[in-house]
Amino acid sequence: MPRAHWLIIAIGLALMLFASLNPDQRRPGSIALLPEAPTEESGLELGEPDLLLEGAVITQFRRDGSLQYRLHAEQIAHYPGIEQTMLVEPRLLLDQGSAAPWELSASRGRILGRSGLLLRSGTGLGAATQRSEQVQLDDNVLIHRQSGEERFINLSTSSLTLFPEHEYAETDRPVIIDTEAGRTTAANLKADLARGRLLLAAAGDVRVHTTITPEHLP
Repeated sequence: MPRAHWLIIAIGLALMLFASLNPDQRRPGSIALLPEAPTEESGLELGEPDLLLEGAVITQFRRDGSLQYRLHAEQIAHYPGIEQTMLVEPRLLLDQGSAAPWELSASRGRILGRSGLLLRSGTGLGAATQRSEQVQLDDNVLIHRQSGEERFINLSTSSLTLFPEHEYAETDRPVIIDTEAGRTTAANLKADLARGRLLLAAAGDVRVHTTITPEHLP
């Protein structure tokens, strides 16, 4: 059975369990519900979530049993009326097999799509489409990759759209990339995380600028 079907079944079982609880059981005092605020795009009210998890960890495995991704979040709330899943302090680890994993984090985020499933097929840069499931990360967005003791990439921006199916991410916001060799700034970014390729671009007066650390100067 496809992995998407397994997660849809799991979410369905969770919703059935949630629906069977009385209102007091659904809202224990230790859980703070996400605010019923308008969404940024449509202005529609979020309403009541039909699924609410606190301190959640979602793990997806490949068919061979190896880790595919792991999502941590302080809070996950699914809103059926707008087909969105809201995330508080999400932390996502994308496994890369024998290569170093990518670690993404933000203050808040949203999963856009019916299933809320994070899948990937490794189709590469530029393969994302409007039908692809999206994970929107906002505020204090950080991407980190540690390759060995000295090699690393730290990328920071204010907003990022991730297409997990394609291991592809993009932003039209300014980005700062720090590595062991120096710092690069740019107006926007397209990232093929499967192949470790970052496409940086200028816009207006903002240029792609790199500062090399003294020990890496020729």
